[in-house]
Amino acid sequence: MLTILRKARLGIYYCLVRLIPHNLRLKLYRHLFFRARQQNGGYSIFGGNVQRTSYGLCFKRGALQREVTAMRFVRKRTTIPVPFIVDYLVSDDNESYLIMELILGETLADQYGSLTEDVCHIIIRDLIDITNQLRSIPPPSRPPLVCGLGSIPIDCRRIQLNGSSSFGPFDSVKAFHEELLKFSNLEFPNQETKSAALSKIHKLYEKPCRIVFTHNDLHPGNVIVDANFRIVGIIDWESSGWMPEYWEYIKSRFVYQYRKRWGGRVMARVFPEYEEEWEVDCIYYAHRMRY
Repeated sequence: MLTILRKARLGIYYCLVRLIPHNLRLKLYRHLFFRARQQNGGYSIFGGNVQRTSYGLCFKRGALQREVTAMRFVRKRTTIPVPFIVDYLVSDDNESYLIMELILGETLADQYGSLTEDVCHIIIRDLIDITNQLRSIPPPSRPPLVCGLGSIPIDCRRIQLNGSSSFGPFDSVKAFHEELLKFSNLEFPNQETKSAALSKIHKLYEKPCRIVFTHNDLHPGNVIVDANFRIVGIIDWESSGWMPEYWEYIKSRFVYQYRKRWGGRVMARVFPEYEEEWEVDCIYYAHRMRY
């Protein structure tokens, strides 16, 4: 019954806001966002640009169109718990507001100390289902193939840590790998280390590799769970896109504080087939000049 009522309320919000002119909606959203931030004491579990409200909505200031497109894309093709979008508005000076369903629960980042072995089993089961659904979405049939949704450049902090704000798109996995290696500008202490590392990288890149739809930021801060640690929400889709099949795994281990427990105890068991890819990624970590 509660779910039915929530859906009905979201439907009413969706219809009502479209009766309000664009400029008035923008003023309304700006007011409600800063009011929520004041009520929350300037704090939000999702960061300062995302604010919860008491009436079942969540406001994200500064959201990009690519995130809105991805959320709608995934909701339409899967049963993954992606927040329902009530509205998305951009002003003439690029001030944007994404109004979406407030998913009740806590992020795994806030429950990180509770990741016992039993809890990990629950989360792993849900993550396998979620990632399998994403990877079952048919990929693009023509180039570019490795790209953001809609053939746009890749948005990935794992790649762009010290580099350009965009990367790609690419016509193939091979082209992606070649540019990734070039862009990373690896440095080695001696020729022997360089030869061994590059041999391992090139050997891996010769393996067949599928292109799959990837969240591309699947860390505990973007996973919402209920009191029983069942996943009830996956958020922050702005980096999602079509990536090599192993990328979800290595990107999930990007944030340093999550590498051991989240990466080693959870994601390594969601994707046990990509340990060789992780070893190669560690070469990038150890010898990167940028990446």
